[in-house]
Amino acid sequence: MKVKYPFEMHVHTAECDRYAKLGGAEIVRMYHERGYSGLVITDHYFSLFFDWFAEELSEASHRAIIDHWLRGYHAARNEGEKLGFTVLSGAEVRFDGTINDYLVYGLEPDDFYRMPLLNRLRNVEELKDTLPPDALIVQAHPFRNHMTVRDPAPLFGIEGYNAGTEPFRNTMAKTFAAHYGKPILSGSDLHHAKALAKGGIAADRRVQTAAELVSVLREGAYYLIEDGEIIS
Repeated sequence: MKVKYPFEMHVHTAECDRYAKLGGAEIVRMYHERGYSGLVITDHYFSLFFDWFAEELSEASHRAIIDHWLRGYHAARNEGEKLGFTVLSGAEVRFDGTINDYLVYGLEPDDFYRMPLLNRLRNVEELKDTLPPDALIVQAHPFRNHMTVRDPAPLFGIEGYNAGTEPFRNTMAKTFAAHYGKPILSGSDLHHAKALAKGGIAADRRVQTAAELVSVLREGAYYLIEDGEIIS
């Protein structure tokens, strides 16, 4: 039997999210204890972030904004280096004045400094043009209330399992993805310990870099984790 390497795809840290209850370092320790090999930090990249931290960011430069936004990632990455646990940088982007959320994978921390503020872009097409060529865009929990159905052509895939979303909505997301021939992904959408290790993927090989994660996803060399179980 092949060894499978569990990897979390949707995590929010208390350093950057007022609704998250766990800091980056604590998250890494908990996932490491649960047998995961790594995770992607996907802190919210939307206008509410600027409201949450208005005092710190009101006069901040672009670099200072990104420094602040990456605090959870760096806390997690530092802890991961101690444990031999992979921590990658990603984002959950929402464009100003809209409600849909998009997970972005395949990015290095330095990429965020080079790009404009992603929440200020207008749509997925602009986001795709702004990201590095190998980056992947996955719509998160697309059938939550008030989210709008859009042609998924510009997307790589759809989050078909989200631990914070009702099962019937996840089923709708999977049906939507299958209809359009889009890869299905899974994530715990971690904000608190209750969602720990509920989702993610189990890769056929160990992922240690953003490029390796992109390769695994493009090849489809993974299984979904749903409600804490690897689905073959």
